[in-house]
Amino acid sequence: MKSKMTDLPVSIAIAAALLAAGLMSPPGFFVAPAEAVIGRPLTPMSGAGVARRTTRRTVYATTAVASTAVASSNATAANNAAYDQQAAAAQQQAAASQQQAAAAQQQAAAAQQQAALATQQAAQAQQALPIGSVLPSLPSGCESTSVGGQSYFTCGGNWYRPVMQNGNIAYSVVANPS
Repeated sequence: MKSKMTDLPVSIAIAAALLAAGLMSPPGFFVAPAEAVIGRPLTPMSGAGVARRTTRRTVYATTAVASTAVASSNATAANNAAYDQQAAAAQQQAAASQQQAAAAQQQAAAAQQQAALATQQAAQAQQALPIGSVLPSLPSGCESTSVGGQSYFTCGGNWYRPVMQNGNIAYSVVANPS
């Protein structure tokens, strides 16, 4: 407790010295009037302060508008790119479907050619061959028939009888045995 009592007179002496020097004033004593002069650059109503705030607000607004415009143009560019990609994909699909249609037409043409060839072969098989002609093999679709104990084959109006020719079985055109 002794230290607190000895500190008090020292504190009072220091405060008196500061008051005398004008470095400290107690609240409510020696208050100087406020010295805000209108027209100085840092005062709220000065022309420089108003100009500074107006310029700042204009810069902020311009920056916001410019960034909005940039974002809008970026979005437009992205939309255009997406549209172009979709259009390219649609063109590729159209080209692929055209190729498939062309391939289907080629297959249909090949099938028609094969059908025409089969029809031609059938017509040739049905044509009457001269009697005595020898064929190395029978045309397709021949039926086997036995007349008088002899085996015959009939195809498209022609009659064939198996014969030996140079050690191989061949088929000779004969007249109708019935």
